[in-house]
Amino acid sequence: MKRFVLYGMAVLGLLSSCAEENGPSPEDSVFAFDVPKIEQTQEYPVGVFYINVGSNGQDAARYSRLQEKFDPANGRLGFDLDLTLGNYGVDQDPAKVTDLMVENIQQEVDWCIAGGVDFWILPAIKAKKNAVAPDCLEGDNRLYDIIRGTVGSDVAGSGKHVDMKQLKFVATINVEDPLCQDKWETYNEDGTLTGGKTGKLSNTVLLNEHDDICSWVNGRGYKRSEMFVEFIKSCDKFFKDEHYYRVDGRPMVVLQNAHKLYTSDCAGFWEYLRSAVLEATGEEPFFVGQMDPWTPPARYQYFFTGLDAVAAKNMYNNSDWTRYQYYPQTIYLNFEYCLKYFRDNMGGIDFIPTGAPAWNKWIDNQETDKPLMQHDPDTWRETLNILKGNAGQRKIVFIDSFNQIQYGSFIAPTKEDYGNGYGTLYLDIIKDEMDVN
Repeated sequence: MKRFVLYGMAVLGLLSSCAEENGPSPEDSVFAFDVPKIEQTQEYPVGVFYINVGSNGQDAARYSRLQEKFDPANGRLGFDLDLTLGNYGVDQDPAKVTDLMVENIQQEVDWCIAGGVDFWILPAIKAKKNAVAPDCLEGDNRLYDIIRGTVGSDVAGSGKHVDMKQLKFVATINVEDPLCQDKWETYNEDGTLTGGKTGKLSNTVLLNEHDDICSWVNGRGYKRSEMFVEFIKSCDKFFKDEHYYRVDGRPMVVLQNAHKLYTSDCAGFWEYLRSAVLEATGEEPFFVGQMDPWTPPARYQYFFTGLDAVAAKNMYNNSDWTRYQYYPQTIYLNFEYCLKYFRDNMGGIDFIPTGAPAWNKWIDNQETDKPLMQHDPDTWRETLNILKGNAGQRKIVFIDSFNQIQYGSFIAPTKEDYGNGYGTLYLDIIKDEMDVN
C-alpha cells in the first residue's frame, strides 16, 4: 500500500525514543487484524459520483499541481498524472455545447460501461424560487440534460448527443440550500412581501414552526414544505428517463445535507415528501441520505429515520493522522459499525459504503498538513474489498469519484505515457472486483 507521511515521522520518532521496553507492541492494537477477503460471488451495483468540471475545465493552477511530481523535499506533492481527455470543460448553455464536449462525455460513458460501473451520481441540484413543478430546478440540472442526451451540440456543433447506452444515472438534491437557509424572501397571504426572509433552520428554528410562504406563483403562495414537494416533483422528467437508476423499482435520489433539515418529526416529513411525490408523479423515491465521514451513526438517528438508505462520504477526507496510520482497518471498522447500527437501531435502513481511489488537498490549495493518499492499484483492490464486506442488503456501493480533479480523487483514465499514468486500470479493477459476470 502506497502512502506518504509528511510530518508524522518526527512525532513517531519521539514516541519510540520514549517507549518502555515492556510497553505494548503493535500486535496488541485493536487495529492489528487483516481485513477479511470477500470472495466474488455476486453482483455489487456500483454508483460513481460524476463532478461538474465547469465550462473551462478545472482551475489551471490545480490542474498544474496534479501534473507535478511528488517531491516532498521541495514542498511539491503532485500526483504526476494527466487525464487522457486533458483539462476539458463542458458548458451547460445549450447554445455553447460543442461536438468535442459531447464526444468527451460519450468517451467517459463508454469507459465506465467497460469498467463495470452501473450508474453515475450526478451533481447536486437546487430548488428554484418562485417556480413550481416541472420547472422548480436550478444549478446543474442542465448538465443532466446533456449527459442523458436530451441536449446536444445542435447549435454550436453538428447535432451530436450523448448515448448513455446501458449506463444509468441518479439525481442528487441539496436539501439544505436554499430551502433550509435564510435566502428567500417571504410573503403574506395576499402575496405581498413581508419584508423578511426564511429563517435558517436549526434545533431552535424548526420547519414545522417556520413553514413560511416563500414562493408566489400564478396567484398562489407556496410554503417551504410545499416547495420541497415541487422541487422533487420537478425531478420526474429524470425519473421517467429509461436511463434513471432504480432500486426495487423506485428511483434513487441522493440527499445532500439531509441532516440540516430540522423539523419536529423528520420521519414524518420524509413520508410526507415521498407520498406527495408518489401521488403527483406515480413515482416513490428511494431516498439515500449522506452522512459526513467519521461521524457516529447515532448522530443521524433523528434526521435519517424514515429514509431508505444512508451512504458514507469520502473517508479519505480526514485530518486525523491516527486514523490514517491504520487505514484500511479504521475504515473497515467504521463501515462495519455503521452497517449494523442503521440496520439494528433505525428500522432496517440500508447502508451504502463509499470508497475513494486517492486524496490530496495539496492539489486543491497546497495544504501539506493533511493525510494524503496516492493512487495505488493494490490499495484500490483493498478498498473495493472493504466496500464488498460492508455493503448493505442491496449490495450497492458508491465510489467518489469519476472525475474529482480538485482533490485528485478520481478513477478517470490517465495518459500512460505521462508520469504515473495508469490508463484505464482503476476502472478495470472495478470490473474485476465488483462484476461477477
